[in-house]
Amino acid sequence: MEEIKSKLLEIFEKAKDRMPEVKTWSKVYQFVVEGDGEFYIEIKDGKMDVKEGRHASPIATLSATREVFEKILNGDLDAMKAFMTRQLKITGNVLDTMNLKKLIDAGLGKT
Repeated sequence: MEEIKSKLLEIFEKAKDRMPEVKTWSKVYQFVVEGDGEFYIEIKDGKMDVKEGRHASPIATLSATREVFEKILNGDLDAMKAFMTRQLKITGNVLDTMNLKKLIDAGLGKT
């Protein structure tokens, strides 16, 4: 799970320059890695923190296996495709997770 967290931080750092709007975000996304545990990312004031456990009120919760998250974060699997094929489950504000997808795509150089 540490690999997923560090990859998210790396993607965020790369995406900041390509997505200046991220500096205005105040968002929390919960991640549930099936069989491995939970963590959340908090994006606020142009920074992203990764924290263990469960957040009280995330915008959305994303659940998948470690393998699916790794494929998404490595650019080997599109997050939308993973969602549509039910490899990635999202509860909460599903539409707002499109912002997270844009962030990941920007960090991977796909925009």
